Amino acid sequence: MSSCDEDRYLDIYPLTSITEGNFYQTETELRQAVNDVYRQLGRIYNSSGIVDFYGEMSSDNTDMIFIAGTAFDYGHINNHSVLSYNARILSAWNTCYNAIFICNKVIHEVENTEIAIGQNVKNQMLGEALLVRSLIYFNMVRAWGDIPLITRIISPTAAYDYLRESKANVYQQIIADLNFSKANLPESFTGNNVGRVTRYGAAGVLAKIYLTLNDLPAARSEMEFIINSGRFSLDANNDGVINAQDYQHLFAPATKNSKESILEVQYLAGTNAFNSGHQEDYAPFHHAFSLTDLGVPNSVFRGSGHNTPTPDLTDEYEEGDPRKDVTIFPGYTNQSTGEFVEYPFTIKYFDPNWTNPGKNLYVIRYADILLMYAEVTNDPAYLNMVRERVGLPAYGSPDYPSDLYPTLAEAIEHERRVELAFEFHRFFDLVRTGRALEVMHSKGYTNLTSERLLFPIPQHAIDVNSSLTQNPGY
Repeated sequence: MSSCDEDRYLDIYPLTSITEGNFYQTETELRQAVNDVYRQLGRIYNSSGIVDFYGEMSSDNTDMIFIAGTAFDYGHINNHSVLSYNARILSAWNTCYNAIFICNKVIHEVENTEIAIGQNVKNQMLGEALLVRSLIYFNMVRAWGDIPLITRIISPTAAYDYLRESKANVYQQIIADLNFSKANLPESFTGNNVGRVTRYGAAGVLAKIYLTLNDLPAARSEMEFIINSGRFSLDANNDGVINAQDYQHLFAPATKNSKESILEVQYLAGTNAFNSGHQEDYAPFHHAFSLTDLGVPNSVFRGSGHNTPTPDLTDEYEEGDPRKDVTIFPGYTNQSTGEFVEYPFTIKYFDPNWTNPGKNLYVIRYADILLMYAEVTNDPAYLNMVRERVGLPAYGSPDYPSDLYPTLAEAIEHERRVELAFEFHRFFDLVRTGRALEVMHSKGYTNLTSERLLFPIPQHAIDVNSSLTQNPGY
């Protein structure tokens, strides 16, 4: 023993490798760990994640024209015939808890660091990680109801003790965490830090939570905090004029973190970057599909055929609504035959760098806040601000289609559908307002029952821990 070189033989971590044992040693490394929390947000909001499955695929906005092989799991989500052993639901569940584990690890390291970084810097880092973790839990509790609530690093053995927590307790935790984030995050960022979450992003999530819980005064307060800040506008391209060009700008391939954006998932186009999967997954399932009609030559690829726009959604757009053409493309030209194939798909995630796309995704934008504010105040002025931007007649005017949407609540529901299509709000909205069964049944979705407003707890999770309980109806 006396002849051993201590540095060579007794260090359990390789000095030439980055490991958990020798990371988190500098402020830069802590920041890199916090940056990875943002990647978790991108995973949750990517295609084939829980937000996609519940918010869009389960709604009347989308269909699947062709289903084959393992795609049946997606089809069951789309037509509300999900079984407890659905592999896609299991994957979404695992992704959520893996992301929560990573958030918890970062939170633990920041809370316990001995690096002299200052309490304000530490609190900002914690605020970023807590906001992302809160968003994950918010989407999970809406999709699954009672869920295991894990807020610290735990061992595999200890994990068996974490059973389903009541929705009320989950909401209490995420509201507390978001209030911490709101108090400790800055109002904005500059330079390369633009796109990080801010106190207004925390307020936006709080507003949605309070609206979901029917706490209208609290929801209104958070929305007014955002509206009265003067930092956000429907003038997305910031040219001083609010018009339909702003809506087009929102979904242009190069647009990121516009004047309208309150909370946005950051993706990056190109190889060795954090790409998004929306364009490929939502493109038509056909070997002849290409983006040639959108100006991208040599772009033949088969999409996954998920979230194909339904005729019902297409018909929802009023005549002359420019948002329709920004949202839905009618089909594609088969480059071999010259035939135009009518197979609609959304182009909100169009990126000419189709092999490694990086179009960002809006979690909350200003139009969403204005429409929710119209809901909590019963004031159509905020609804009409959104309609005026795209040149449509105001609610209450003679030209408004009041025969289709006679009440303000129905008008807001209609507006949210066409304004926010394919942004993962539709089914969440229908469930929140208690309209899901009525609306979906009227359109032939007869498999949907009150019990199936929640997804099943994955059977695999119950098999691993038999103390977990299943949602009714599964």
